[in-house]
Amino acid sequence: MTTARIENLLNLKNSEVIAQGNRQFVYQHPHEPNTLLKIPQPHTTDGGSNLKTDSWFDRNFRRSTVYKGFMREFHESFDLMVRYQNRNEPIPVCEVRGVVQTDIGIALVYERISEPDGQLSPCLKELAKSGHLTHHHLASLNKHFDMLIEEQVLISNKNTGNIVYQTFSDGSGRWVWIDSFGCKQIIPVRRWFRFLNRRKINQIRNRFISFAENALHQKAEH
Repeated sequence: MTTARIENLLNLKNSEVIAQGNRQFVYQHPHEPNTLLKIPQPHTTDGGSNLKTDSWFDRNFRRSTVYKGFMREFHESFDLMVRYQNRNEPIPVCEVRGVVQTDIGIALVYERISEPDGQLSPCLKELAKSGHLTHHHLASLNKHFDMLIEEQVLISNKNTGNIVYQTFSDGSGRWVWIDSFGCKQIIPVRRWFRFLNRRKINQIRNRFISFAENALHQKAEH
């Protein structure tokens, strides 16, 4: 029996892992500088398309759970891209652009959020640790959370590594979610009821603002 050959297979086997999450390795797209590729880490899977940590519900009622986080983020990103298509402004999360076949498995295609010099934009945690966080960042972060509430964006956890600050060539900038956005609930009540989503976003806001204020206070003492 012959095996069908996949055309235009991307070669990543010898590529450098530029970042790493809890379940995915991140690679630079070999041909598109503004694109990242995420590959599930082999040790997190059952050797097939499901996670080792799947719950009973996931094992029995969901398919391809290795990619459930990707599907959640894709739906949120796609919904925002549709709503923003006639606006002259970027969406508040990184664009999730689909999948591509590679020599080490299916890769998830994400927008690369970067600085004018090509470096990856720093996350809130990195800005605080490096001492580069400013009161301007703090004010912009508060406005960002106001916008998330207004636009009914769903974000999922309180990890300060999941939001980055992108600076543009004219000196302006924006906060962008690069991970853990979209609806995790089986019954999407936060999507249905604004007050529930507002409450969740404000919980995350309080944690992030407190984190940023503490970092600025420590910076002022040195």
